Amino acid sequence: MLTHGIINAQLAHALAGLRHKDRFVISDAGLPVQPGIEIIDLAVVLGVPTFEEVLDALKGELVLEEGLMAEEARGTVAEQWVKDRFEVPLSYVPHDGDEGFKANVEGVRFVIRTGETTPYANVIFRCGVPF
Repeated sequence: MLTHGIINAQLAHALAGLRHKDRFVISDAGLPVQPGIEIIDLAVVLGVPTFEEVLDALKGELVLEEGLMAEEARGTVAEQWVKDRFEVPLSYVPHDGDEGFKANVEGVRFVIRTGETTPYANVIFRCGVPF
């Protein structure tokens, strides 16, 4: 049995499969996800686990090169949670629409669903490389 790091088997397996330029989502409890995209559902009840807790758990596990959030998240606590933990450039698009955040979820490797209920607590990360 693992003694540290990610112990959720589905999440650990998905993270180990990420490669440079792959994208994945950390989402709140309500983000709609298109059929065919793997959902790693960590939500137990509303609020558990929080978006922050999942960001904290992933912080030391990944090399990231970019993040994407909804324009509506700019200036919110959700944006600050991401900025406090990851030193990556963030881009913004409207939450809805043909070029919006929800549309950008298409093609990601997986979505990590949290129990978060804070509006716009969603981020799409693009992986970097450690060398």
